[in-house]
Amino acid sequence: MGKIILDISMSLDGIVAKTDNYRLHEWYFKREDNSINEVVDELIQDTGAIIMGRTNYGLGDYFDGFVNNPYQVPHFVLTHSIPDQLPKGDTTFIFVSNGIESALAQAKAAACDKHVIIAGGVNTAQQYIKAGLLDEIHIHLVPVVLGDGLHLFEHNSGVYPDLECMMVKPSPGVTHLQYRIVK
Repeated sequence: MGKIILDISMSLDGIVAKTDNYRLHEWYFKREDNSINEVVDELIQDTGAIIMGRTNYGLGDYFDGFVNNPYQVPHFVLTHSIPDQLPKGDTTFIFVSNGIESALAQAKAAACDKHVIIAGGVNTAQQYIKAGLLDEIHIHLVPVVLGDGLHLFEHNSGVYPDLECMMVKPSPGVTHLQYRIVK
């Protein structure tokens, strides 16, 4: 059975989201090193569904509504308002307005035996952390200091999971960290 994995990029000072986010994700788009490609390719291959927040879904608007995504799996978008127009491209978006548990149940059914990835959105990530619904946290630690922005473990109401390190893999411009949540 697949795992429920939070996959997120983070700066050295713990920032996972900022208005100008590009420096956190630059490593992913360059992918000039085989060690980066191995990590990303494995994640793409093992992913059966993705859960994301409405804000990150809306980032597709910056690309004229066209989404070119290597993750050809259903994307479940947590939202209070379903958009009138869907983006162009091959990615399937399913909008879920009745909570994180419903999105997870639907994503698990779609993923079959593959992983469900929680990606794209601090609020989404924080909700799954608080609810204790994650099996692992994968952090792509980027060697930049952003100074301000949103922190992953901010506003977690004192809910901080115990973590066990499973992997540390350095690559140019990013270090990949994988943690199992001890339950």
